[in-house]
Amino acid sequence: MAQPCSIVFSDWGYRPALRWQWAVRHLSLTIDAGERVLLMGASGIGKSTILQATAGFLGTSCRAGADDKGLQGRRAASLDALPDEDGGIGEGSILIDGKPPTESIGRCGLVLQDPEAQTVFERAADNVAFGPENMGVERSRITQRVRTAMEETGLGSVQWHRQAAHLSGGQAQRLALAGVLSMRPDALLLDEPASMIDPAGVRSLVHAIRTVLDAENPTMLLVEHKADEWLDIITRVVVLGSDGGSTAIAADGAPDDVFGGHLQELDDLGVWIPQRYRKKPYLNAKDTKDTGTHTAAGSAAMGSPAAPDASADRPALCADIALTAEDLAIGYNSIPIAEHISCAFRSSEITALTGDNGSGKSTLALTLAGLLEPVSGTVTAGRLVQGDLGSSDPAGWGSPDLAQRIQYVFQNPEHQFAAGTVLGEVLLSIGSEPQGSAAAKAHSLLERYGLDGLSAANPYTLSGGQKRRLTVAAALAAEPEVLILDEPTFGQDRKTWEYMVDMISGLRDQGKCIVVVTHDEEFIERIGARVIRLQPVGLGAGSPGADPPGMGCPDAGHAPHTACADTGIPQTIGVTPQRQRCEEEKRSSPSKIIASINPAVRLLGALVLCLLMVISLDIVSSSVACFLVFVSLTAAKYGIREIIRRTWIIFLGSAASAVSVLLYGQVSGQVYAHWGIITVSQGSVMLALATALRIIAIGVPAIALISGIDPTGLADAFSQQFHLPDRFVYGGLAGMRLFSVISDDWAALSLSRRSRGIGGKSRTADFISQSFALLVLSIRRSTSLSTAMQARGFGGYRKRSHWRLSTVHKRDYVYIALCIAIPVLALITAWFAGTFTFMGHVNA
Repeated sequence: MAQPCSIVFSDWGYRPALRWQWAVRHLSLTIDAGERVLLMGASGIGKSTILQATAGFLGTSCRAGADDKGLQGRRAASLDALPDEDGGIGEGSILIDGKPPTESIGRCGLVLQDPEAQTVFERAADNVAFGPENMGVERSRITQRVRTAMEETGLGSVQWHRQAAHLSGGQAQRLALAGVLSMRPDALLLDEPASMIDPAGVRSLVHAIRTVLDAENPTMLLVEHKADEWLDIITRVVVLGSDGGSTAIAADGAPDDVFGGHLQELDDLGVWIPQRYRKKPYLNAKDTKDTGTHTAAGSAAMGSPAAPDASADRPALCADIALTAEDLAIGYNSIPIAEHISCAFRSSEITALTGDNGSGKSTLALTLAGLLEPVSGTVTAGRLVQGDLGSSDPAGWGSPDLAQRIQYVFQNPEHQFAAGTVLGEVLLSIGSEPQGSAAAKAHSLLERYGLDGLSAANPYTLSGGQKRRLTVAAALAAEPEVLILDEPTFGQDRKTWEYMVDMISGLRDQGKCIVVVTHDEEFIERIGARVIRLQPVGLGAGSPGADPPGMGCPDAGHAPHTACADTGIPQTIGVTPQRQRCEEEKRSSPSKIIASINPAVRLLGALVLCLLMVISLDIVSSSVACFLVFVSLTAAKYGIREIIRRTWIIFLGSAASAVSVLLYGQVSGQVYAHWGIITVSQGSVMLALATALRIIAIGVPAIALISGIDPTGLADAFSQQFHLPDRFVYGGLAGMRLFSVISDDWAALSLSRRSRGIGGKSRTADFISQSFALLVLSIRRSTSLSTAMQARGFGGYRKRSHWRLSTVHKRDYVYIALCIAIPVLALITAWFAGTFTFMGHVNA
């Protein structure tokens, strides 16, 4: 049972590193134990900063001050405007039940805004179990918590061994929430936990959180822009505003009091009013009085539905086709998740791709943008988009040509950042315009999206919503014919949401082709988008039998370039259901026998075998060792073909070393040939053979036995069998996981830089530039990963339990004995054969 805690902010503030502006300043707020508080405010007001500080991740290295008299002597973590370990500046104090957040690790469970930053382990279920392990929960209870949390968050059909990197953005967000719910913490800190989740999924998540709240009664601090689904589980609403550089509380009270009595203030702050309060007479009167463009946009968002936009009602009648998909199959690694897709996308038209999390919306969008190769079928650009290019296939265009025609705004904004300042990001997309006009255009875009005061800031220091707006502004700066946006309204308050609506509607009126991937139904309605829904085959009306995976949308394929569209009828694309997307459990070795060995024992045995083989460099011991290694691997059902496939580089290296020793090695015995400095002798021939065989005898078992070892299993073994400190072991595991996602990050950076038109002139320069971007992203990932681990209670005061048991069996002892026996037998044979040479020393 959770022990709900109080949270007290006293004149607290924080300024991030590399920023002149304070994210939060002079905040004083008290949250009583067991309260369920909704924290609202404009994008960039500092809501995420407040949650991270509450969890103890900001200002943690600032010195503690004396007892605060205003808090009646309770100990405070007073931050006297000193830099923390990240370079940020903190001031004031935060108390969790009278203690600093750093002394309450594990009591607060935090769901971060970025779901990718919260994945610690490779496998999905391991991430859910991590929090309960850190809380010291018994193993049997952890299993039940994992199952319950995954079912409650809509991940019940996801295999427990599914690679977390293979989940969609929405699924990753569900996984992060499941990891916190399984902890049953004393305080739930939720930073837009449902921002990337489909509407049906949001309702199920709210129900899951309500179940935990009712059962455990923790304190809850929720950050969310749209509160409709959350109203029944919150008891208090706190709205933040700004007052002369300080963070002020603009409204505070029960939901009925705040939303029913502060409408004008909330409207000015850009806060979303829940639907149940929009029908108040105040809003109806306000909506009928305001007729301005911006206010009209706000009326539909805040009050009764606005009159439909005339431009939204007129589809792209007889407009040019911008993109055509014909018999398209989409997916990754040549495995289709949807096939036979035929669809046309026109200029002066907005198309919304919708569907459940993981249905393939982003995959389809990336394929349309020319960033992913189709599994089969074609994507063809229309005449206007193709321009003077020889090819109509966007996937075949060069990066600069693609960026001028099609821009893609990615789900993760940080994958797109390539400049050191906010202004630089926009200028990078403008290209070769004169410096003065380019700067004016960039500043105009930043002002339009509320970023003009942050032009000199580092893009990585922005809030989630600000990062999203920056990537949209940078994409618009390129003036493409086709704009594809993945979750463009993520993290936006009402005002910036309205700006997004106006921007997209304006681009449509200018003749642009717009494709949005979104779950925001109100956004879809406001922009008058044609809807294409990706839906699992066999679900929903008309699916069984009627729609194979994929479907034909109107005016596709061989439709003339002036074909007219019917945008009033939503279309459906059938995709493979999640439960049918089975992912085989990742095996740690092609040999089931080797895979069954304890990972730590397996590593130890390989090291022993390789080290003992270094003792002698002679042809007899090397030959015997090679023979025994190959016999042993074959007996363990490690196929010869698989050995060669995995270790071919060893054979190539051994041959190269043999040639080098043959020509330049120590001369002894009969001389067979001599050319200048090259001498081939009997001794060099034998030494070359011995060198090649020893490299094979060491390299082949090293790769065969070590490669593929499960890092998680290895960490568990080090902790449970070797009793190494958990901080060292699992900190190292987190570092190893960073290496495992480097290839994914490299691929994502390649796609984003191709989309932005960066590079393409010099492979060397592109490689160096992208490598630096990968370094920056990796550093940020390591910081985020550390935060995610702390958010799951890692490093707290409780003794960890272990969900995955690491055991040693008889086969492990047999394996160690064999790894010792192979080199020992080889060395003994060489000794009796008279060829033993300690460390390769040969007498001439």
